[in-house]
Amino acid sequence: MIIKKLVLYNFGVYADINTFSFEGKKPIVLIGGMNGRGKTTFLEAVLLALYGANSHAYYESGKSTYGQYLRSFVNLDSNDKRCSVELEFEINNGIKERYTIKREWDAVAKRTKEQIRVLKDGVYNEFLTDNWPMVIENILPCALSNFFFFDGEKIAELAVDNTNAQLKNSIRSMLGISVLDVLGNDIVRNLRRVDKKGENNKSAEELEKLKEEKDHAIEDLTDIDRQIEELDRKIKEENNALEKLRQLYTEKGGDAVGKRQEIVQQRATFMAELTEKCSKLYDLCAAELPLFLVKDLIADIKLQATDEHADLIMKQAISQLDSLYLDFAKGYKGDPGGGAAFVYYVKEQVSSEKAAPIYGLSDQALFQINNLVEGTMKNVTDDAKEILTLKAKLEKQIAELDSYITLDINDSILQQIHKQVEKTEQAILDDQVKRDELVQQRGAANYKVMISTSTFSNYVESYLSTAELRDRIDRISKYSHMALKVLEEFEIELQKRKTDILSETITSCYRKLSNKSNLIQKIVMDSQTLDLQYLSEDGRVVSKESLSAGEKQLMVIAILWALAICSKKKLPVIIDTPLSRLDVYHRMALIKTYFPNAGEQTIILSTDSEIDAACYQLMKENIGEEYTLRYDDETKSTTIVKGYLVGEKT
Repeated sequence: MIIKKLVLYNFGVYADINTFSFEGKKPIVLIGGMNGRGKTTFLEAVLLALYGANSHAYYESGKSTYGQYLRSFVNLDSNDKRCSVELEFEINNGIKERYTIKREWDAVAKRTKEQIRVLKDGVYNEFLTDNWPMVIENILPCALSNFFFFDGEKIAELAVDNTNAQLKNSIRSMLGISVLDVLGNDIVRNLRRVDKKGENNKSAEELEKLKEEKDHAIEDLTDIDRQIEELDRKIKEENNALEKLRQLYTEKGGDAVGKRQEIVQQRATFMAELTEKCSKLYDLCAAELPLFLVKDLIADIKLQATDEHADLIMKQAISQLDSLYLDFAKGYKGDPGGGAAFVYYVKEQVSSEKAAPIYGLSDQALFQINNLVEGTMKNVTDDAKEILTLKAKLEKQIAELDSYITLDINDSILQQIHKQVEKTEQAILDDQVKRDELVQQRGAANYKVMISTSTFSNYVESYLSTAELRDRIDRISKYSHMALKVLEEFEIELQKRKTDILSETITSCYRKLSNKSNLIQKIVMDSQTLDLQYLSEDGRVVSKESLSAGEKQLMVIAILWALAICSKKKLPVIIDTPLSRLDVYHRMALIKTYFPNAGEQTIILSTDSEIDAACYQLMKENIGEEYTLRYDDETKSTTIVKGYLVGEKT
């Protein structure tokens, strides 16, 4: 499995779209950034893309719901409040297959729900989308993800913690031993159905007594689990009831009470605007607007006045014909009678067509009526329509605000609802305290189950060694207990063989990394408890507390390296903050030995103080891709650029 691309959109500190592309042919990918710039966010993005709600990062986040966990990654400065993570990886099992998984969500609605799409070789695949949790468990089981994707700052404690259940469960899953637990539970259920009869001897009675003690311990543990489950259900119901009460408080006007003064001020503003619009409308009505009622008559007056003006001009022109003719006749030596006849003819034609004037408007009056018809009246009517539209809108808004102001709010009911809200919140708090107490009780009950089971199994061995043939029911009991014992021994032996191989691999990995080979010569793992012991050259146990912080981190890296080797899965390795506690020698060991061989692809998230210029030069021949996380103090967000922090600097 090789990661080819990671695309982050408004994810955590990453603003807008940031694309990490990994197409290099060399095994190491180096991503540099100062603290708080998004290195851990990168690791969480990969885990979220692959596992969603099953990601161990989600369980370690402390978020009460998966929706809250998703919302925590939405970049608060994004405009659309949307967020997505897209991971593309390639698997080569003889045939190369490329998978793309994209998860997207937003922080707009009160409830956050993700959408998931899975593509295979660039084509959307409905089956993979609907069954992705099952598919990814076959590729990289969630229980093993800690072996390949880990934070260097957090893993050192695993080297000295014998009770780390998560690590041990992951080891059991990798060793394939958990299936034996299922078989053992099936045999125990079969024993419970057996009705013993004719038990008269003391050994059988003692055996039954021990069995009852074990069963009682299991019942107590089951009862505590049931109570925890009931409390979880009750807390969920109380949270739902609390949400409904808060909605009811809003519906009954709880929010409106606090906003009443704001609504009154807003209404006063609208009323002032409405008064202003009415004043403008009154001014229009006191001016030209009423003329719109007789616009057709005014248009007729304009036409008539225009015709009368044309007739007046014609009359003035004819009055000039006589003087023009006399001037013409003085200089003309031909027949003057023909010209006089023409002038007389023109006067007769004009006199026959001319009508008596009605209005007799002057040039200025004619200009004013033209301006009134063609400009002023249209502008006035347009202004009036606009004012009426705004007036209607303001009246509607004022009516809505009046409905809020006159809303009948019952303060008594609101107080009752508020008291119920406080009561429900207190009930949730009390139930959460009870649940925490039950979780503590469960630890003691689980320990009691382990002790009673161990005592019962030891007595069964003694009892079966002296028991004779019994009836059919006794034989079922006998062979069932024998099967349990054989299963227990087989599990220990199987676990021992596999843990021996794992121990040898851890020792080999540690020797490659450590410079204190004379201090710890061998690392062994208890085949039953899976606890680790560190042995010196003379076989004495080396105290885990005597290891320095850097040695602890180096030890855990050796453990994780060995687990990855023993899992026989070709998977990428992602390491966040890998060198923070290591001295120079150990850093060189990781850089030269571990990083190039940790997996087919090793993605390192580092600061410039961990992978400095000197370390960079040592790693450069194995580096395929380099990125730097660049942080902008003004936008409070991170973007990515090609190249590592220190580049070619020495």
